[in-house]
Amino acid sequence: MTWIRDGPKCLNAKNITEAIDGSYVPMFGEIEYDPTRQFCSIPIDEQLDALGRAVYSGKSKYVGLSNETPYGVMKFVQVAERSTRHPKIVSGLLCQTFDSGLAECCHHERISLLAYSPLAMGILSGKYFLPDGRPADARLNLFRGKYLEGEPRYNLSDHIIRAAAMEYIDIAGNYSVHPVSLAIASCA
Repeated sequence: MTWIRDGPKCLNAKNITEAIDGSYVPMFGEIEYDPTRQFCSIPIDEQLDALGRAVYSGKSKYVGLSNETPYGVMKFVQVAERSTRHPKIVSGLLCQTFDSGLAECCHHERISLLAYSPLAMGILSGKYFLPDGRPADARLNLFRGKYLEGEPRYNLSDHIIRAAAMEYIDIAGNYSVHPVSLAIASCA
């Protein structure tokens, strides 16, 4: 996969760990900024140049940010606005801590928000609660024990998660709406 950071030919554990360790913004529930964990700071101009080439060549339609801080969002917007060669930032993928600072940035800069895991790894689809059990090819089955970030958050043996999901599925049923449609509509 040389198109990702001139990177690996496969996404094995070593390459994934190197990619994660090589980048840092406070995310996944962190509320404090730690400058000692910021590595390899690439200038925003350089990043936007590459993203702009992808947009202008037709490989990508828009540019969005993922797991970025309010400061990072504003810097990307500022650099993009300074130059006609840089594409506009049009969306941001919601990190788990979309706080009031990010909400304010996105509102004032007219940056759309893409929801992070709107189906909660498939739980809100209802497929894990079918009478015949979980589908064998479902993500929580295929990658059991390998998705350390998601499994604790979406532990189906947790009575609270199970009760909330079942209540959600019942609400969808009461309105004759498929649970997936309800989840996606709630992101709009």
